[in-house]
Amino acid sequence: MPKNKENNKKNQKKNTAKKVKSTKKAGSTKSRSSAKKKKELGPYEYDPAFLEEMKEMLLDMRKSLLDDVSRSVKEESNHLRFDVGDFYDHASEDRLRELALTLSNREREKLVLIEEALKRIDEGTYGICQVTGEKIGEERLRAMPFTKLSIEAQEEMERGS
Repeated sequence: MPKNKENNKKNQKKNTAKKVKSTKKAGSTKSRSSAKKKKELGPYEYDPAFLEEMKEMLLDMRKSLLDDVSRSVKEESNHLRFDVGDFYDHASEDRLRELALTLSNREREKLVLIEEALKRIDEGTYGICQVTGEKIGEERLRAMPFTKLSIEAQEEMERGS
C-alpha cells in the first residue's frame, strides 16, 4: 500500500509537471505567434491599422478640399451675377479673384497629391521615399500624409543638392 501511495504521488507530480510544461508551451506559442506578426512586416511595410488611419485621413482631407472648392465656385458664380461697381471696385475684385484662383490651383495640386497617396496605399507602395527608396517615418506621414519624400530627401531638395 505505501508503494501505491508513493506511485500515485509520483504520477501526480508527473501530470502536474506535464500540465505546467504544456501551459508554458502554449504561452510561448502565443508569444511566438505575436512576434511572428511583427516579424511578418517587412522593412518597407506599415501596420495595416496605420495604413487604414492614413487612408481615412486622406479621404477626409479630400472631402474637405472638394467642399471648399465647391463653396468657392458657388460664391464666384453668385458674385458674377451681381457684378456692379466702378473701376476701382472691379480692380479690387479682380485681385481677390486672382488670389482665389491661385489658392484653388494649390488646392488642385494638393488634391492630386492626395489621390496619388491613396493610389500608393492601394498598390502597397505608400510611405516609400521616391528619392531614397527608404521607408518614410510614421510621424512625418501623420503630419503630411500625402508626402512622397522622407525628411532627409526633402531637406536635400530644399538645399538644392
